Amino acid sequence: MTFHVHPLFWMIMLFALLTGQFVQVITLFMIVLIHEAGHVAAGLAYGWRVRKIELLPFGGVAEVDEWGNTRPVEEIVVALAGPLMNGVLITVGYFLQRSGLWAPEWAAFFMYGNVAIGGFNLLPIWPLDGGRILHTVCSLTFTYRTSIYVSIASGLIGSLFIFIWSIRQSSPQLNGVAVACYLFFSNIMSYRQMRFQFLRFLLARYQRIDKLKNLPVRKVRVNRQHTLFEITKKLKRGRYHSFLVNDRAYSAYQAISEQEILTYYFTKTPHCAVELLLR
Repeated sequence: MTFHVHPLFWMIMLFALLTGQFVQVITLFMIVLIHEAGHVAAGLAYGWRVRKIELLPFGGVAEVDEWGNTRPVEEIVVALAGPLMNGVLITVGYFLQRSGLWAPEWAAFFMYGNVAIGGFNLLPIWPLDGGRILHTVCSLTFTYRTSIYVSIASGLIGSLFIFIWSIRQSSPQLNGVAVACYLFFSNIMSYRQMRFQFLRFLLARYQRIDKLKNLPVRKVRVNRQHTLFEITKKLKRGRYHSFLVNDRAYSAYQAISEQEILTYYFTKTPHCAVELLLR
């Protein structure tokens, strides 16, 4: 696991120093780090591989390999672990203020910062925590590929709402504009990299196909002219698939397992018609 700091972060630190708000800005970023530490701790507890923690100009992000390819309950727990840490910090701030160790003004700033960071991250906007939870829930309702589209669309729409809200204030919120732009372009990049995310999903299923056989079976009817790539778009999480292909020779449907589809997909070609697998 590595730790990275975005170059623009240092510019914000310099600006905070020049405006006399260095302590406040440092406090907010420490809150962000503790928030991300919650994600990392939960991920490591599940045996996830955390590649890096990056401190961005407007927050932080923990990059992991398992997202979208492990148990949905794990993903939801890891996503909620960050806001949970904010809840813990709010409780700490409250008791420190009540005990007289912190001034009311500083305690109010500290608790408000945690409410803002924790609450903001729960918005259903990819790649915020709420957006990740939305993606996980959608992947249990829709096909995995559709859930990617839904989460990205939600992220684009949400970032536009933040942008519009920021510029319509009596005093335009430049921070809000910057965050909205960052989220918008993050979703654009996610859309451009969607095929790689989907390929990782397929590869993860292929590598643990024996475990997937214990899941409830979902039967899906497909056309014999459909390519393997088109058929993989119909895969859902939490199910093992049996694809029913119309066999014209016998006027009936022949079942092809998900294991056969994925094996041919990765060892032969994903662009052949499924009829080639008919026996």
